[in-house]
Amino acid sequence: MTFQDQMPLWNDAALQVLDVRHRMMRPGESLRAYRLPSSLFLFATRGKALVSIDEIAYEANSCLVCHAGKGAMLDIARVAEGLEYYMVFYKAVWAAPGREPLRLDQTDNPFHLQYGFVPQYPLSLYWKAEEMNRYWQQGGMLETFHVKALFHQFVYELMRQRHDRGEGAVQPNPLSQAIRYIEECYAEPLTLPALAAMLGCNARRLQRLFNAKLHVGPMEYLIRVRLDKAKLLLQHTDVPIVRIAEAVGYSDSYYFSRLFKKYFGVSPRQFQEQVRQAERRRQNPFHLSQSYIVPGIAQMYSNTSEDETHYQLQSGAVVYKGGVGPNRRRCIKHLKGETELKRAPQRIAVLDCQYIDQLLALGERPVGSVSGTTDAMKFPEYLSDRLAGIQVLGTKEAPDLAAVARSAPDLIICTEFQESVYEELSRIAPTVMFDRYEDWRITLLTLGQMVGKEREAMNVVNEYNRKIAALKAALAGNLGGETVALIRPRDNKIRLHMTAHRTAKILYRDLGMAAPAMAVDDRKTSSYISLDAMPKLNADRLFVLKDDTNAELTDRYQQTSVWNDLSVVQANRVRTVNTTLWIGYYGPIAVNRVVDEIAEALLRPNSKTS
Repeated sequence: MTFQDQMPLWNDAALQVLDVRHRMMRPGESLRAYRLPSSLFLFATRGKALVSIDEIAYEANSCLVCHAGKGAMLDIARVAEGLEYYMVFYKAVWAAPGREPLRLDQTDNPFHLQYGFVPQYPLSLYWKAEEMNRYWQQGGMLETFHVKALFHQFVYELMRQRHDRGEGAVQPNPLSQAIRYIEECYAEPLTLPALAAMLGCNARRLQRLFNAKLHVGPMEYLIRVRLDKAKLLLQHTDVPIVRIAEAVGYSDSYYFSRLFKKYFGVSPRQFQEQVRQAERRRQNPFHLSQSYIVPGIAQMYSNTSEDETHYQLQSGAVVYKGGVGPNRRRCIKHLKGETELKRAPQRIAVLDCQYIDQLLALGERPVGSVSGTTDAMKFPEYLSDRLAGIQVLGTKEAPDLAAVARSAPDLIICTEFQESVYEELSRIAPTVMFDRYEDWRITLLTLGQMVGKEREAMNVVNEYNRKIAALKAALAGNLGGETVALIRPRDNKIRLHMTAHRTAKILYRDLGMAAPAMAVDDRKTSSYISLDAMPKLNADRLFVLKDDTNAELTDRYQQTSVWNDLSVVQANRVRTVNTTLWIGYYGPIAVNRVVDEIAEALLRPNSKTS
């Protein structure tokens, strides 16, 4: 049956996805004589094995797509290096318009054809298979409908590649594969090492291919694609800027706006207004519009190494108004507006412990800080040797204004927690209010500019990005799609930290680990569940947050039969970690320690787990 003969049947068929499965086979395992209950697409994405359909063998070496019909016999043998694959079971009813369903012979039925081939562009198929599996596991009616739409896209992409292959396929080109992946998946978190690993290509080689052909590196190309997509959305929709930022891959709309301005000279809001003014002029050529005055800000850094993520780009929260070195005037943009400093601050008081970590990472010691509230220690234990004599300024929930005044600061850093006392703080010293939940990398770049240590801040960010890129690749090979959850027993319930939580983002965004369906939420940072709901969470790996405030409750839960019957507990895959370190001190020193603990728990099976 030729390709052209098949397409009318695919066009008129009613397709129904019956099941989507994601499987891992260890070396030496096998699947014998599995009779297919329906038509099937099998997509192997990693590992080596011999896949046979009715005794016709196909060699899976990293990547393979197979198709077979209902009743076919599937065997998988000679598994080496582990085999990861997706199975999509479906059925099709063919009916031409106005006619009864047509019954086809096996030889004329495209839904029963047996074939296998190595796709030229596996990433396009992988992305759709992964999304199908993720939405299928959620199980809702809307998600099931979305799986059906994704299945049509998967079949189209597969057919297109088969068609191209039949007309004389060429060897896969890493450059074209990377370009295509970036243009299709630009909204996903992506680093150069991760992209190269997906393509089975050396990162330096991929860098050279991009530079030779496009005169930019892969990460620069990704940024351009994202911002071009953002321009289209700004031109043709009235979607809020925060949603546009999310749609093109930036969870932080403030960072997105700074990046957009760097590339196009105007902010997204100004660009949107220019588009609207142009439209008004088109409709009324006699209308005189206001012109924008966009101040030029000197570029302090360029993206000299494409090995890093987009966080290397300049932060724009501080504008320099003149002078050089520590005496140049700084205009700090923050949640309460703008604050101008005549020189780099020397005595900084911080009203959130995370800024202790941030400043010490830059070699700066605050004159005073609020203390933590979840452990007996006033300040981070891992920083205690560097904080002798620091003045205690109350807690973040109840700062001691008299103590703040006695510390004689020349700058106060606060967050939304101190909204009610912001005016009083401003009367003590210039006060800036930061977003407590902003990515620490963005905050660090801003602090670096404030204290005149931009290069040091950039080095810290770059080193972290290199570290997580290497760990992400190692975890992908070790976990094989296993889910990881972060919980905190509290208030006689269990607090489940969702994918939107800033610490959970280290697991899911920075390190690319999979979250259980119950933990997936891009809006809420956490949700409370009961102990009895823990089996439904069904996480393959578990991190439990524990401190002085919940130690008794945590111990009590861990002695129950519900807890001890959990498969993750029985598999000894639970790691108890310190709440204060993981949640309270959100800065580069703490985050690096958290990443080290993650690596120890997930890459060293014999390490202590609870």
